[in-house]
Amino acid sequence: MHRIKQLGFNAIKESFDRLPTGVCFFDRTGSIVLCNRQMYQLSRYLLDSDMQYLGEVQEALSAPGGGIVRIPDIDNTYRFPDNTVWRFEKTEVTDRYGTRYIQLTAADVTDLQRALVQLTADSKKLQEDAEKLKQLSNNAGALAREKELLDAKSAMHDGLAACITLTKQYITGEFDGMDPGVVCHEWEKVIAFRDTIRLPARKKLLDSARASGVTVRIRGQEPTDGEAELLYTAMQVCLNNAIQYAKATEISANIWENQDSYTVVIRNNGKPPEKEITEGGGLTNLRHRIENSGGKMTVQSLPRFSLAIEIPKSGNSGVNNL
Repeated sequence: MHRIKQLGFNAIKESFDRLPTGVCFFDRTGSIVLCNRQMYQLSRYLLDSDMQYLGEVQEALSAPGGGIVRIPDIDNTYRFPDNTVWRFEKTEVTDRYGTRYIQLTAADVTDLQRALVQLTADSKKLQEDAEKLKQLSNNAGALAREKELLDAKSAMHDGLAACITLTKQYITGEFDGMDPGVVCHEWEKVIAFRDTIRLPARKKLLDSARASGVTVRIRGQEPTDGEAELLYTAMQVCLNNAIQYAKATEISANIWENQDSYTVVIRNNGKPPEKEITEGGGLTNLRHRIENSGGKMTVQSLPRFSLAIEIPKSGNSGVNNL
């Protein structure tokens, strides 16, 4: 009978030792009672010897050495010199006789940690791709607005040419009995169209701001001619950057009308830049447009962002806006 019991104990101990999880039991004083082979192997990394007391293991885990590295942001998890990753957990258990023991387990989470690292890298890549996609979307929006404006200008040129031809025919008497009211009406339509082709830029700015939960404040007299397009384009670029980088909830433009130009300063209430802003994308394209129109553009990064532009009035830029 004693031999049978001994064989049963040996079988249980052998199964216990074969567990892939490290397991060790301590009594209430912290002295070791039972430990499997895996936990002993880990203790040799931690202590350079077999563990005997719970306290020495806890001390080794609190300040690991010997090439063992604590995994940041994950409790009680360590990378061992053989590149395996183990998570330690301490619990209290009670046997059928009511005796309490402290159970220390170490679970191999190497594959899980590898998956988490890959997931983190994938998430970062997705975020970078999302930022690039957003920038491309902004650029695509700017190109679409440019195309709309070009189409509108082309249509206005066609209408203007038709009005000139009609006027010439009326003056020369090419068509007898032509009603002068018709000629005037056609000119009125062209002038009205010219005044409205730039209005969508303002509407798009306000729509974008409203959709993003950003308040737009404009102080001063807004220009109504070609200068308005540059103003609203500049505000659109600043709005995009304020949302993306400054997390702003308000963007403002202060406008001063001078004899030959408009001076505009655009700011937002978001967080200040951490360093000097490097122009690219929207700001670079905006600078080209403003300078090509004969204006000036200045970007201030610190202590807070501001964009100052000078827009020459029509007729003073030396550029044919049509």
